[in-house]
Amino acid sequence: MTMKRRVFMAGAAAGLAAPAALANTWPNRPIRLVIPFPPGGGTDICGRILGAKLGEVLGQPVVVDNRPGAGSIIGVRAVGQSPADGYTLLFNGTASIVKDGFDPRTAIHHVARAAITHNILVVNRTVPSTTVPEFIAYLRARPGQVNHGTAGPLTSQHLSAVMFDLMAGTQMENVHYRGTGPSIAGILGNEVQVMFASLSAVLALVQDGQVRPLATASSRKSATLPDLPTMSEFLPDYAAELSYSFSTPLGTPAPVERTLAQAVQRVLSDPATLTAMASNGFEPYFASGAPLTAAIERDMALWADVLRRAGIKLD
Repeated sequence: MTMKRRVFMAGAAAGLAAPAALANTWPNRPIRLVIPFPPGGGTDICGRILGAKLGEVLGQPVVVDNRPGAGSIIGVRAVGQSPADGYTLLFNGTASIVKDGFDPRTAIHHVARAAITHNILVVNRTVPSTTVPEFIAYLRARPGQVNHGTAGPLTSQHLSAVMFDLMAGTQMENVHYRGTGPSIAGILGNEVQVMFASLSAVLALVQDGQVRPLATASSRKSATLPDLPTMSEFLPDYAAELSYSFSTPLGTPAPVERTLAQAVQRVLSDPATLTAMASNGFEPYFASGAPLTAAIERDMALWADVLRRAGIKLD
C-alpha cells in the first residue's frame, strides 16, 4: 500500500469516527436555544419550560436566544447558518411553509417533536358572539371589517384564520404583529377583535374573562379547557393543530441528534416538567425519526393547498 493511499484511508477513518467522538463528548459547553419569536408567546413559554429541564438532563446550560421576525424565518435562518455541531438548536412550531423561496427543510432538521398545544378562537368584549355559528354570521354581515391578530404572516395563527375563512365563507382582515405577545396587546386594546391564539398565551385572559373562547382549532378537545368545542363540530374536517419541535442545523451528526432525541424523551418523563406544561396549556407529544419526517411532509402539503385555494402567494 502506498503512503498516499495509507494517508487517505487514515483520513477517511478519522472522518467516520468524528461524529461518534462528537456524540461521546456532546455537550461539553452551553447550548444556545433559538426561539424565533419574542418573549411571552406560546413558543417562548414552552421552549423555556423544556429548555430548562433539557439543560439538567444534558448537564450543560441551555441558554434561550429570542430571534423574532418574518414569522419565525429570521430565527430559522440563523440556526441553519450556525455550525452543525449540536450547540445551536431551534425550538419552534413546525415550519410548514416555503416562503420567499426559502424552504426550512434546506436549513434545519426536525429532530424531536416535544409538545402540542391548541390554537383557540377567542374574541374580545366588542364581539357579541358566544358560539362559532353566531360568530360566522357576525363575520358574514361584516366582510373585511373584523380584524384578526396574528404572530406574523404565515404563522400558525394566520394559517388557522385562512383555513377558517375558506371553510366558513367569511373574510377577516389579518393584522400581523411581531409575535404573540404584541398581538395579545392588540386584542386587549381593540386593534384586533379576534385571534386564533395559542392556548398558553391567552389562558389567563380566558380565565379572567378578558377574552371569550369559542372553539379550539385542533381536531381534538383541549385537556385544559375540556368543555370548549372543537372547530370541526361546526366546520367538518377543520384541523389546525400546533406542535413544537427541537431542530438542529442541517448536517448535524446523527449521533448528536439521537442523543438530543433521547434527552427530550427524558424531559417529557419528568413529573415537574409535565405539571408546568399542563398549567400553561401544553401537552407532551414525542415523535422523532421517520414518523416526524412524515408528519412534517403532510403539514407542508396541507398548508400549501390551503394557501393555493386562498390565493395567497408566497413570494
